Amino acid sequence: MKKTIKITAACFMLIATLGSCTKKGDTGATGAAGTNGTNGTNGNANVVAGTATLTASNWSWDATSKLYYCDITDNSITSDIVNSGVVLVYIQAQGSNGWNAIPTAIAVSNSESLYFNFNYEINNVEVSLQFSDQSTAASIATYNFKIICISSAQRQSHPNTNWHDYNQVKSALGSAMVETTLSTAIQ
Repeated sequence: MKKTIKITAACFMLIATLGSCTKKGDTGATGAAGTNGTNGTNGNANVVAGTATLTASNWSWDATSKLYYCDITDNSITSDIVNSGVVLVYIQAQGSNGWNAIPTAIAVSNSESLYFNFNYEINNVEVSLQFSDQSTAASIATYNFKIICISSAQRQSHPNTNWHDYNQVKSALGSAMVETTLSTAIQ
């Protein structure tokens, strides 16, 4: 009985498969062209790069932590970026062409270095700098900071990119990276 059911089921499957085949016919004439769609706005492909220049007057001293800090407003840091994306921060010394990923240390003399770090939250990046001897500074040089916000999907679409190397980031993202100017909040 089971053998009969199996044979019957196999016959039905064969009939269904053969019955679904169709003969290929001639190709018809090309239809009329459709209407053009509307042009989209210049989007950012979920990548925004903002630049802020910090001078000595932008930094506030935190005596407890023995470091300087400055808040940079960046509205491209959304809850989606905080929850599943990434925020990259790069520093460029005034008059320099290169960008270095933060956290980093920059030698200011044979015996002293500056340590740069950052924290971020929605709409804000706090950049900090600390002298290796944790002292206050007579003056602080001018630095440019570039903040890049990347969605999780955008980062995953470039798996071989070294995200600490600004040139690789710029090359991978190309025209998808929209440049903006950011503002600082003086404490």
